[in-house]
Amino acid sequence: MRKILLLTAFLFSLFSFAQKPKFTLGVNAVGVFPMGDNYLKDGVKNFTGVGLNFQTVFKNNMGFGIELSRAFSEVKDKSVFGELESPKLTNFTTYFLYKYPFTEAFNIEGQIGYSYMALTSRSDYFSNNYTENASAFLLGTELSYNFPKAKMVEIYASPKIYFFDSEVKFEERDIDRYYSRAPLLNLNVGVRIYLN
Repeated sequence: MRKILLLTAFLFSLFSFAQKPKFTLGVNAVGVFPMGDNYLKDGVKNFTGVGLNFQTVFKNNMGFGIELSRAFSEVKDKSVFGELESPKLTNFTTYFLYKYPFTEAFNIEGQIGYSYMALTSRSDYFSNNYTENASAFLLGTELSYNFPKAKMVEIYASPKIYFFDSEVKFEERDIDRYYSRAPLLNLNVGVRIYLN
């Protein structure tokens, strides 16, 4: 969490000299799809949920963003995922962005950043929910469309790859890799409004 706050403060100070920043607030549907050979891909179904994001674009189309999302899933194989139920993935992300307007209405954006994730599941063996914390490096892109008559509104689709790295560690290397690392494809589709 401290790394996220430091990254956010650094990005804010880096771009604070620029003139006329554009602030946006968005709401989106989220789909998270575990990929590869790991316990999330084998143990749970795909996640679906909702998210909020805030972006600031400064001079030269550079800026940063913050996202918060929660997505829900179901266990598909208890022999892999354990005696846990109703997994939910909470994701807090900060990222640097470059937004390139290739027409008056369409923009494409590149993103690189860091995420803190919490995978929380219900269990009959714990008095509270079981939570697994993780960090993730992310690479992403976004395609957005500004409505010509309503320039304060845009719709967007944003695929991102998160490199999930859990705090759960095992001594045996193969087991550790299987249970603590997973690439996640995150797809966001939403609507955003300009705040200024």
